Amino acid sequence: MTDLLLPRTWPHHDVPAADRRSGWLRDALAKEPEDGRSPALEDELTCDVCIVGGGFTGLWTAIEIARRSPGTDVVLIEADLCGSGASGANAGFLMPMWARFSSLVAIGDVEEARRIAEASARAVDEILDFADEHVIDIEHRRGAWLLAASSPAQRGAWRQTLVDLRRAGVEPLHQVSATEARAAVGVESHYGGVIDPGCATLQPAKLARGLRRVALDAGVRIHERTPLLALRPGRRTRAVTPYGSVLADKVVLAINAWASSLEDLGRKMVTIASDTLLTSPVPAELDALGWDEGVSVCDARRRLNYYRRTPDGRLLFGKGGAGMTYGDSSPSTQWGPPLRMAEMRRHLARLFPSLADAPVDAAWTAPVEYSVTSLPFAGWLRSVPNACYATGYSGDGVGPSRLMARVLASFALGVTDDWSRSALARTPGGWIPPDPLRSAGASLLLPALRAVEDHEDRGGRTPGLLKRLVSTDPSAFRARRAAGRR
Repeated sequence: MTDLLLPRTWPHHDVPAADRRSGWLRDALAKEPEDGRSPALEDELTCDVCIVGGGFTGLWTAIEIARRSPGTDVVLIEADLCGSGASGANAGFLMPMWARFSSLVAIGDVEEARRIAEASARAVDEILDFADEHVIDIEHRRGAWLLAASSPAQRGAWRQTLVDLRRAGVEPLHQVSATEARAAVGVESHYGGVIDPGCATLQPAKLARGLRRVALDAGVRIHERTPLLALRPGRRTRAVTPYGSVLADKVVLAINAWASSLEDLGRKMVTIASDTLLTSPVPAELDALGWDEGVSVCDARRRLNYYRRTPDGRLLFGKGGAGMTYGDSSPSTQWGPPLRMAEMRRHLARLFPSLADAPVDAAWTAPVEYSVTSLPFAGWLRSVPNACYATGYSGDGVGPSRLMARVLASFALGVTDDWSRSALARTPGGWIPPDPLRSAGASLLLPALRAVEDHEDRGGRTPGLLKRLVSTDPSAFRARRAAGRR
């Protein structure tokens, strides 16, 4: 077998550079600076399990292995700092997978969908309890999550999900009127929605850094600033890094969007940039809206807006679909300042006119990998038989990463259980066209989606040509065969 070489566009020591990291990670490192416990790898190591990636998935997996099988020697390598990827750049929405129930049914059956969704609901409490037990200040607030129609055209986007949940005998989501949706956060441009009361918000980078500390205390050897360059298959797999290597019985690739460059996984997902900003503290203005402090919101548009309060009185506001990777470019190109700051500010001003001129404390863009099923998935590489992976979180990884860690821990430990046999533990069917078709489609579809949003937000009718163009794929680049099941 030949080495599995990673592209040059993979993350290296300076990607994302310190000035391109999220505001969350900046604040987390200011509170708890680097402690020297996870130096760059400059040696040849052997271990039972080598984990690549120091985000939620990798760290939860390391902790899960240590919990299940004490004495297992685990080495984790991270290209930059733990929490410097998507785990430290997301919106911090901790929520179950009930809103994705129709997608769960599509990849398995009703019974398996319910099992996974119920486990994801328990994971919310487990993560908050874990943070309390290990004294990790993640600035969390329990509260409801609202999926809102922020234009009349979005009304009823959740109808099929409610039908599927009712058929399964569970009703965790509650439909609310326009009046109730407006009152939740003080937004006039809400036209109804559904509520999931079993959610929370948190500071994601602080959770990632806290998980790092717990993993180190559990005996996991962590080496930050240690990018993976290649995997060398054999009876044991060697993970090659710039100044050393790790020889392991099993390798776990917890690399999220970067998995798109492995084998044909790029046909199962697409990487899209999401822009996010944090205002300076404006607690009086937020209070004046009547915003229930615990409520977080995503709207039902395809290029969703998402917004919530922080405990120190800042507004977090984000906009999905800011850009897409093209050709041979990698997720590493989607780190830095927002790609479409003016558009994000325009949507903020439409929803929150009183906050249109709120000063911005931090703003960034980060890559989000969307799978063909809109759900995470795990599997084994063909070219490196001892290497498994999990990816495809589709913008919702804070809670589900806890579940995927169970899948990966079962894989790495050779355990056959409900998680290693889970519907999440298989590579999905469906595919996304390769380049140049993918790039050509994105160059048409993203502007079309923006145009549709403008028409819908003004309350006007969308021209027929635009409707036909954006209806070709209901998830913006998801394979047609999977999209019909959403």
